[in-house]
Amino acid sequence: MDSPFFYTDIVTGPAFIGREKEVSTICDYIKSKRNILLYGPARIGKRSLIQNALNRLSNESYRYTLFKVNLFNIRCIEAFLLRYTNILLSYFATSPMEWNTMLRKYLPSAPYALDEESDKPYLTYTTKEQLSNEQIIELLNLPDRLAKESHSNIIIYFEQFQDISLFDDAHRFFRLFERCMQEHIHISYILTGERKNAMDEIFEKERYFYRLAEKIDLKPINRKRFADFIVKGFLKAGKVIQHEQAETIYNAVEGDPWYTQHLADICYSMTQGYMSDKVIPQALQSLINLHDFLFHSIAYGLSRHQLRFIKALLEGVTKFSSADILDRYNLNSSANVNRIKEALAKKEILTVNEDREIVFIDPLFKLWFAKYFFIK
Repeated sequence: MDSPFFYTDIVTGPAFIGREKEVSTICDYIKSKRNILLYGPARIGKRSLIQNALNRLSNESYRYTLFKVNLFNIRCIEAFLLRYTNILLSYFATSPMEWNTMLRKYLPSAPYALDEESDKPYLTYTTKEQLSNEQIIELLNLPDRLAKESHSNIIIYFEQFQDISLFDDAHRFFRLFERCMQEHIHISYILTGERKNAMDEIFEKERYFYRLAEKIDLKPINRKRFADFIVKGFLKAGKVIQHEQAETIYNAVEGDPWYTQHLADICYSMTQGYMSDKVIPQALQSLINLHDFLFHSIAYGLSRHQLRFIKALLEGVTKFSSADILDRYNLNSSANVNRIKEALAKKEILTVNEDREIVFIDPLFKLWFAKYFFIK
């Protein structure tokens, strides 16, 4: 029998649990043409949440046109807007004549030309000059104009939105995009990112898109709900896991949905009938082994001071300004501690939670440090 646990792809249907309220919220926002902000560490369920919301909209006969734009390999405004425009126009135009007509109608100042040599027409950049503010605004306004004139419910879904920060003139682009978004009333934007601290920098510190997008916080899935799901998954195959054991799986990875599903799957594969308590630590060891190379590679790039700070954090230190702590962990000074925290935040290893506590972003990485790196 196939495993009842899912962690290799987007999760939909009965396997999607614990976030039904968020699905309803996203659907309501999209129907009312409101923008959505959704971010957090990789694999916490952002794509699954959005896909389930889109599926519900389809089931409710809400007609929409989705444009997905992944920014992971784009490093400048010009490359982004060229890809963005090609994605949009390729839906509304098929023949070269239609492409050229739309280009003249909607983007008269854009430095684009149509390449008709390939199987499918697409736009190319015709100059080495950077786009002017006026050209950028014209291009950013394209989806709203298309939605208005075609009477379509357009959804623009950005993945890896934080990568815009890597543009040389990112702040210029954010300001222009913000200005345009304020006037876009015919479409919905879904802005997602998986580098939490980088997204916090954009939306919390710099305050871009302030009040232009509704933030949806992805809280941990309820422990009992997740444990019930694990128990039922075992029962489907005639296997038995105690509810307390299922909660132990959840607790071992701090309820991270991806790790919880993966760890449950390993335990499931190691169990024939009734699951023994010995299975969980063995399965956890297997899970850590799968990520050991990545974790080691990240740790290899950390300075001695950064590693000392992590060690102090794992040992329960919360106040790093006292002379005793600075001396005990050889952290030099409070100013150096601030530099360490900033560096570890940029590496997306640590973050600050709602209670203003410094915490690990990846619970398994935290466990790897505690169990394997700082061994006595």
